[in-house]
Amino acid sequence: MESRTRVNTGAALLSRCKFVLPAIIALGAASAGAQQNSLVGQWRGAIRGVTLTIVFEPNGQYSQLAQSGALMTQQTGPYKLAAPNTIIFSVTDWQPKTMPVYHATGTAGGYYTQEPAAKPPGATDTYVFTGPNTITLTDQVAHGSITMSRVP
Repeated sequence: MESRTRVNTGAALLSRCKFVLPAIIALGAASAGAQQNSLVGQWRGAIRGVTLTIVFEPNGQYSQLAQSGALMTQQTGPYKLAAPNTIIFSVTDWQPKTMPVYHATGTAGGYYTQEPAAKPPGATDTYVFTGPNTITLTDQVAHGSITMSRVP
């Protein structure tokens, strides 16, 4: 009876290997492809006069800087890769935290006060590598696209 248990255990293990081994091979292939077309690093692109720089860290964090002349906004947080070719950005910190708001006083004149700036919404983008150092991101809500190049 003891040898029968070993045979059954061995058969069960072999049966599981039929499913696990292809999964391991598939993950290895995906990992090799991901290394070739990795998002990790710094990327830059421009759209409508705004230069956008995104840094993807290997730990799943990103930072994004948008600049137009002297104006600048920044946001940071985690990003998550989802299939198929989708990236989900969450915002945990942003700058500026306040913004000047003009208050009119009559027909002429007024004053500014600093008021809290709302937390930017996260985003869900699809991405397509158009070369080893070029990627196109498409926002899934606004449907706008930006082509970005890897910064060496």
